[in-house]
Amino acid sequence: MDITPEVERHLVNDYTAWLTTVTDKGVPAPNPVWFVREDDHIVIFTHRHSRKVHNIEQQSTVSFHFNSDQMGRNTVMITGEVDIAHDEAPSTVPGYLDKYRSSITEELGMTVDDFNQTFTTRLRIRPTQIRRAPDGRAAVRPSLT
Repeated sequence: MDITPEVERHLVNDYTAWLTTVTDKGVPAPNPVWFVREDDHIVIFTHRHSRKVHNIEQQSTVSFHFNSDQMGRNTVMITGEVDIAHDEAPSTVPGYLDKYRSSITEELGMTVDDFNQTFTTRLRIRPTQIRRAPDGRAAVRPSLT
């Protein structure tokens, strides 16, 4: 994965990102997700029977992108292939609990053990393409009409 300083900043500092899968009818299905970087991959955990898992089992190519600023700058979009593994605990991935422990225990009101038993499917994205708005310019221009 070609990690520019901008991409690295998003991978380290962003708390959520958007994972877009494709439904059986070919409709894009974006969902906000928690993630961590693992070497040259992006790791996400979900429920075994989630719609994301179903969609990826049908089509393993996904889009993963970070929020931009209000003008569409700092836009980074990653396309990749997903490997699915069941019966894995989020706490086994380095950095996952460092990043999300307080949200797990305080916002979700779960113990780490409960979280590990609930979100047991690991989605591991191998990026195949990284796109960004050139020179930090806005990716979206306002319409004059």
